[in-house]
Amino acid sequence: MRRATICAFLLTFAAANGAFALTENFDSGAAGDWTEVQGTWAVANGEYTQSDLTWATTATNETYHRSYFGDASWTDYTVEATVRIDESGGVAAILGIFFRVTEKSAGGDYYLFRLDERPAEGPALVKAPNTIIQENLEKPAALGVDYVLKVEVEGDSIRCYVDGVLEIDVTDSDFATGAVGVGTFDAVGSFDDVSVSGVGIATPVEARGKLPNVWARLRSAY
Repeated sequence: MRRATICAFLLTFAAANGAFALTENFDSGAAGDWTEVQGTWAVANGEYTQSDLTWATTATNETYHRSYFGDASWTDYTVEATVRIDESGGVAAILGIFFRVTEKSAGGDYYLFRLDERPAEGPALVKAPNTIIQENLEKPAALGVDYVLKVEVEGDSIRCYVDGVLEIDVTDSDFATGAVGVGTFDAVGSFDDVSVSGVGIATPVEARGKLPNVWARLRSAY
């Protein structure tokens, strides 16, 4: 079957089910449709990396080096990524995935599901600018280890997983819609296989005619 036929079939099948899934694996060597808010970002060896260890605050929307993708109108979806802390700045090496980002700028609100390398810390759900909603202590992340983070948001329900294990299950109604992203604090970090699935997720990307270049794979979600 020709590639164009396969893509057309997937789009049709996904549209019929009302849901789409997009995966970015950075194998193209670029991250052209991502909005990089802070930090030093690059694509190398099929991964999206942030290498700036400097930071100035722990209390405002400028706390995290981060990059976003998607549309502020996205509502209920699942976002997943493979993440790794490559180097610690010596204070609090943190990285994670952002979701329901209301504005792709330094001032935009967001939720963040993050890992923390410090011994007494653990996976945490954060609300902009840097307020911890819930944290599972004594579960630190290790340097140089790949973790798969996943967040499911449906209405006010937020469920966060590490390597398939449910770590956080809460409700919060502050941000109902928004884009997705990745980011770090006091850490060099790497990100790969960033996926988002849900009703209407593909629409903003497909409409720009860049789907084959921006996203590595399109498949139906059900």
